[in-house]
Amino acid sequence: MKIVTLAVVFIWGAAGCSGEPETARHTVEQYRADKSLRQEVFGKCANDPGTLGSTPDCINAREAERLESYGRLRDSGPLRLDPKKKP
Repeated sequence: MKIVTLAVVFIWGAAGCSGEPETARHTVEQYRADKSLRQEVFGKCANDPGTLGSTPDCINAREAERLESYGRLRDSGPLRLDPKKKP
């Protein structure tokens, strides 16, 4: 019985040491430069955030999308809202 328990503990321990962490295939700058790639990966990550949300590629694509979206909004110019109108 002790041998079986020891074997199970060893197998669990070995499974926990799975090696190096996953690395991203693309950097934030690469995602910023390639809009179609960024939108493809960002879409996949947004569709399955529970599984993919914390992967390096999703983090990089999300950051690139945030930076690019911020830049487009910032460069869009004034909104020309009428301050006299009430909602």
